[in-house]
Amino acid sequence: MNRQELSDRKLVELCLEYDEDAVAELMRRYKRMIARTAAKTLSAANLPGLRPTIPLLEDLSQDTWTRIMADDRRALRELEWLHEGALRGLLQKTATTATQDHIRKLLSNKRDITKEESLTDIGMFLPERGNPAANTEHKILLDELTKCLVNVIRAEADWVRDVAIFRLFFGYRITASDLARIYQMNLRKVENTLARLARLAKAHCL
Repeated sequence: MNRQELSDRKLVELCLEYDEDAVAELMRRYKRMIARTAAKTLSAANLPGLRPTIPLLEDLSQDTWTRIMADDRRALRELEWLHEGALRGLLQKTATTATQDHIRKLLSNKRDITKEESLTDIGMFLPERGNPAANTEHKILLDELTKCLVNVIRAEADWVRDVAIFRLFFGYRITASDLARIYQMNLRKVENTLARLARLAKAHCL
């Protein structure tokens, strides 16, 4: 039996009979559609830092199929075939819901991506290192930025620590998680400190 030639309804019937080849064909048939639905839902959210990357789309697709197959494939068992696109509609709705749940999770009080800024993007104002000339240019600019930031935030209680964190992250590529351990700080606070100082550097020092 060539499952690629079967209708959606017949394929679902085989899936409900625990035909794993049918399940594999079903997932293959709708892989791109589910990914497109997830990507469209992510893009519609229009949130900074939330991009439809391949790994994220793969995770959302997996979540979609997990929901479809949950509770002994209940979603497929209860599917009403009112028209030819019934299965497509179910999968699109499930992919949309899975993606919206992912967005809501990110927007929870614990982790609000609308308040974050990409540290990778922030670092773009520093020259790339790799050869002696580029390394020297990088160090000179970092020194200038550090001196400028000292003047900008000197009145703050933790300015020495914050400038050190900025320099270690952008100058020596010490990760934010390592800096959090070194300074016994919450990771989110370290990332917010780096983002704030980078914004100040862009606004006052460049």
